[in-house]
Amino acid sequence: MKAYPKALLCAAVLVLSALLPSRAMAAQVQTWLALQDAIDRAGDGEVIALSEDLTALETDAEITVPVGKCLVLDLNGHVLDRHLNALSGRATPVITVEAGAMLTVRDSGGTGVITGGCCDDGGGVRNRGILIVEGGCITGNTALSRGGGVYNDGTMVLMGGTVTGNAALKKGGGVFNYATAHLAVNGDIVFGNRAPAYSDILNEGTLTAVGTASEGAHIEDMPVLRRYMTELSVIPTAVLLFALLLAVWLDAYLTSRRKRMMAAVITLVFSLMLQNYIDYRLLLVRGTDVLRTALAVYGYVVRPVILAMFFYIVRPGGRYRITWGLVGANAAVYMTAFFSDIAIRYYGGQFHVGPLRHSCTVVSALLLGWLFGLTMRQFRPRQRKESWIPILAAALIAGSVAMDFMNLFNEQPVAWLTIAIAISCVFYYIWLHLQFVREHEDALRAGQRVQLMLSQIQPHFLFNTMEVIRRMCRNNPSDAEAAIIKLERYLRGNMDSMAREGMVPFDSELEHARLYLELEQMRFPGELHVVYDLSVMDFMLPSLTLQPLVENAVRHGVRGKKSGEGTVTIATRAYADRYEVAIADDGEGFDPNAIGQDGQTRIGITNVRERLGYAGARLSVASQPQKGTVATIIVPRTKTEGNEHAGIRAGR
Repeated sequence: MKAYPKALLCAAVLVLSALLPSRAMAAQVQTWLALQDAIDRAGDGEVIALSEDLTALETDAEITVPVGKCLVLDLNGHVLDRHLNALSGRATPVITVEAGAMLTVRDSGGTGVITGGCCDDGGGVRNRGILIVEGGCITGNTALSRGGGVYNDGTMVLMGGTVTGNAALKKGGGVFNYATAHLAVNGDIVFGNRAPAYSDILNEGTLTAVGTASEGAHIEDMPVLRRYMTELSVIPTAVLLFALLLAVWLDAYLTSRRKRMMAAVITLVFSLMLQNYIDYRLLLVRGTDVLRTALAVYGYVVRPVILAMFFYIVRPGGRYRITWGLVGANAAVYMTAFFSDIAIRYYGGQFHVGPLRHSCTVVSALLLGWLFGLTMRQFRPRQRKESWIPILAAALIAGSVAMDFMNLFNEQPVAWLTIAIAISCVFYYIWLHLQFVREHEDALRAGQRVQLMLSQIQPHFLFNTMEVIRRMCRNNPSDAEAAIIKLERYLRGNMDSMAREGMVPFDSELEHARLYLELEQMRFPGELHVVYDLSVMDFMLPSLTLQPLVENAVRHGVRGKKSGEGTVTIATRAYADRYEVAIADDGEGFDPNAIGQDGQTRIGITNVRERLGYAGARLSVASQPQKGTVATIIVPRTKTEGNEHAGIRAGR
């Protein structure tokens, strides 16, 4: 709470009063309705004086000073009585000063009174604009919540008269100053009010106190810490934007162009936050109408630009002429603020709006809907729950617009919409990151399929097999023909497997592996032995997972022995929760812990593990040097398959 000499603030009041050009004669009013009519018709600076006591009828409304009015009300020694109480069932103050209006209350007669008001907040006077009280007594008013005498939600100077004998049922019996409001008060004139808490002045906003409080007066200045905390609320938003910028910079899945676009979006959002904060700091600085108009124009112009930039992040190759046409039209509308109030404009220290004020909201809503549709078409999310992320971002922006409308004239360092845009940028980035990761995984999977296909068609295997067939053509043409058919079916099986996604029947995988083994047996007659121990075949497993393991068993197991002779066994087992396919050889074996550390790539095992992982299956490898290796594919059973298996066992 600040304290200044009384003369200083009195001089400020005189300057404000001097800015109101006085009329030669004051308009005289004699009835409640006549007073409201005089206010509605009054010109700037006009003085309206009471000529007798005025008491409102039951059907009369509160006296309202509407937007754009700047006038003086002289009580002239008379009473302005709203004639309500807490039990009347009605709740309105005596006077309401709307945002964008200015009222000076005087009392040339010396005994003027404002009384009889009863409202939730502000029983006597409820101020949202600018209120200067130079005289009169605000007394006998009741607030059901806060501010029995005066509820200030704008800018108010209390320099004369008295505020006494009012009551609030919760807090702030005399004057309640809202968190975003500004109050200059002479502590001598507010006293003798009643409330369960903070009986005279409860301040949650900016308070300048002049003079010494009268005996029994009580000023509760709460907001010093709260005001600083309000202004510090910009820090979390700034930190959020910085963290987002760092995440974008380090994101390996974003292209350089998308990174530049995202950095531009973050920079624009940060500039929008600065615009909000600077405008908030200029709230009570006089002579800044042009600067505040320029800041407002920037804020309304840049919001659609941010949305337009997201189009290039979603689909970088687009031209988006219509998008930029809408952005340009919106900018043109708000540029009129420098010479017209058809959209927005600051003058007289007040924010004035015109019929085109909502241009930014309309254009932004169109762009937001278009962006959402483009995003859905471009990425087509595979999981429905992921679609809620951009929907939530859009809902957050829409909700913030509604909150700003409800809080229209309560200034704050950063608007709800700006905060929502910053958070939505994070949400949208997370969602796009998920899509980019999937694009990368798809590309990686496609590369793995090509790599796997190349690994399946080993040049040495083909050359050796063709050499065996060439010799058969000389000695046994019929066996050569059978071998060619097997090789053709094997290669066709390879190609067919490349085109398959997901799970395939086990017997098709087994047939592919069997063809490979028969071709190898032709190459090494009497050396390669094959055993099939198949207790179950009616199940599914990922494609191209059995044959690579069989090939490893032959090449690195049996053929790795000095004798070159050995056995490969393929066995299947069914359990309550899984199927197992075991590929065993009695070859040289190896140390399983050395996989990935012995310099050998083992592409076959790596690819099989990854393909099994996509389907929720896994690969287990057990091996002992000089004894052999067992590679086991473990495929989980579905719940239905598990129930069927349990039923079969029970039936046995």
